[in-house]
Amino acid sequence: MPIQLRNLVHLTALCCTLLTSVSRAETVTLENLPKPKGVAQYTGTTPQLHAATDKGLFVSRDEGRTWNLSYPFKLPATMINTTADGSLYAFVVAKGLLRIRSNEPMWRPVGNQFGGQVLTQLTAAADEPNRLVGLNQFGKIILSDDGGASWQKTYPGNRTLTPSAVQGEKLFTTYCQSCHGLEGVGETYTLEALTSEKYIMAPALDYSAHAWHHTDEALVQMILEGSQRTERMPAWSKQGLTKQDAVDLIAYMKSLWGKRELDCQGPKHMQCM
Repeated sequence: MPIQLRNLVHLTALCCTLLTSVSRAETVTLENLPKPKGVAQYTGTTPQLHAATDKGLFVSRDEGRTWNLSYPFKLPATMINTTADGSLYAFVVAKGLLRIRSNEPMWRPVGNQFGGQVLTQLTAAADEPNRLVGLNQFGKIILSDDGGASWQKTYPGNRTLTPSAVQGEKLFTTYCQSCHGLEGVGETYTLEALTSEKYIMAPALDYSAHAWHHTDEALVQMILEGSQRTERMPAWSKQGLTKQDAVDLIAYMKSLWGKRELDCQGPKHMQCM
């Protein structure tokens, strides 16, 4: 099963259990706290313990004996951490990166341009609090210079674009980015995507999903003829795109891959898993 689909199945299963989880006003004991993915101490107005769990973000004000939801959406939280400047960050699937700063009473959204990525770790230097370093579920480091509003990749990719890839990037921005995400990181998780078995997310087209499992010819066919699985992927030839346009789009997609993906493209991918 492709990485993206496997993650989606796992997260969908988690979200299907949320209907039975506690309300924000209810209190649970430590023994009944959903399995934490991370815990963090935070001073705020009072000393607090915060936990990121499969069923949301929880807070304890009595040294961990009892817990309440600290964020009203009972969605999987994949990380929580304090940074050197005293900020508390958490990542909630479908909501993105959240933050609480000193004396703030509630979580505030920071950014959600992660596509199919989720954060599993985050840190920041004391002298550069807006420069964040994150780790995604694929084990890759991503960076933000604006406090988490936008993120850049650090992993390999051929950023010296050929003329064909330059044209492909323009086409991607016009026709593909709205579904497949900035630089092909995939569609951002939504509540519908997490809870509806019929919803098919637009996959990542960079290294992280399975685009590189297909040959150039198969990718050209998909672009021009569309998908039989979902109407969300139309036959772009009916919208005026040509075979050369498809070739250019693939050239741009392949600029987002690393050496491993380029070397293992197509049937060879089974030898590189």
